[in-house]
Amino acid sequence: MTRSLPVAPSLRYLQEEAKDLLKAQRQGDAGACPTLRLLRRFQKASDEQLLSSHVALHEAQLALALDYRFKSWADLRHHLRTAMPRGVCSLNSVALRCRQEIPEYAGAGVPMGIVAALNHAGAEMDFMDFTAATGWAFSFGYKYDDISPAFMAVRGNPRDDGPTEVFGFLPTRLGYGYAMARTGNVEELWPFVVKHVDAGTPIMSEHMDGGLITAYRQQDGKRQIFFDGTAPGAGWLDADKLQPYAVYVLVREREPEPPEQVLAAALGRAAQKGSEHAWHGVPQGMSALKAYRADVADAEKDFAKCGEWFCWAAFERLMARKCAAVWLASVVPKFKGKPSKCLKEAASHYGRAWRRYEEYRAAAGAGEPTVQSLQQRARTPERIAAILPILDQAINEEAAGLRQLESAVTLLK
Repeated sequence: MTRSLPVAPSLRYLQEEAKDLLKAQRQGDAGACPTLRLLRRFQKASDEQLLSSHVALHEAQLALALDYRFKSWADLRHHLRTAMPRGVCSLNSVALRCRQEIPEYAGAGVPMGIVAALNHAGAEMDFMDFTAATGWAFSFGYKYDDISPAFMAVRGNPRDDGPTEVFGFLPTRLGYGYAMARTGNVEELWPFVVKHVDAGTPIMSEHMDGGLITAYRQQDGKRQIFFDGTAPGAGWLDADKLQPYAVYVLVREREPEPPEQVLAAALGRAAQKGSEHAWHGVPQGMSALKAYRADVADAEKDFAKCGEWFCWAAFERLMARKCAAVWLASVVPKFKGKPSKCLKEAASHYGRAWRRYEEYRAAAGAGEPTVQSLQQRARTPERIAAILPILDQAINEEAAGLRQLESAVTLLK
């Protein structure tokens, strides 16, 4: 038995394969024996002897490396770093392209996966810049008992430009379109995955908050993909379990717009996303913040249905205000005079808003992680009175930042 490396495997792919090999041995699966018998101490062992022995992870890694015709696990790792063609960009590498620590849940794996794909395609893209320049860091959608405004789409339709379309904006401006395969049809999905993994092309997915498909395999009669995501479901997954709608790869369709044109459009989009408006009856921007604030103040509202005090949509979206502040501060030097001053003020206000939102989240004991008990998080009038002023401060800071941003956009027209 000799294995063949995919064209561009990630180290994580091989680490998981070694863990799977070890798991099979510990579960008494004789299918693990041919590979483990490549180890010197098991060369003459029977299946029964091998399966009853203690095998360490480093031994499983060595056996796997030998099966791939390398002398050691270290040699295999060195081969990945030096000999392989330009491979799939993993989510781990995206974190290294962020100037500051990424705020927790500031968009989950969907934008991280798109940033990885853009970087792989040659666009030098920082995660915080992407999250802000798409408008996500300035947007907010909220309606009590409705979690759909928090949904994030990889592709979207910028002509509709609703909360699920937000990430379709920037790649389009940079000249990219998408090729896709439906997730509900494995016969369509599988050749798409094989083709692009073998070519070293990142495959973007919305499954379990988003990520990248970076490997595939057929095992025990099942076709599986390796999902490189941020959620607990990351790892090997049966291809027919992938959700919800489609997977995508970037395709160059046109020349990118000039950088100054993209920046001007992104600033205008940010101001629009933060403004008072609605999308299909769901409040957006400042309208959504006001609606959320009113529900937090109402002791009759049962937030247990949507994440207690700080519903998941709010927690996820408002933490992205840090991205807004960092991005705005970074674009200030690109302008002069009053627009530059307005953008600098906007960056300061959004930074203070993010810190107040984080203070509010911590005071409410909502989101993850938290050590507060359910009783400590109870929505009593006293608790509401103590926490609401913090939320008010955050919203007021954001409103002030939005006014400065709108002034800058007006001056730049």
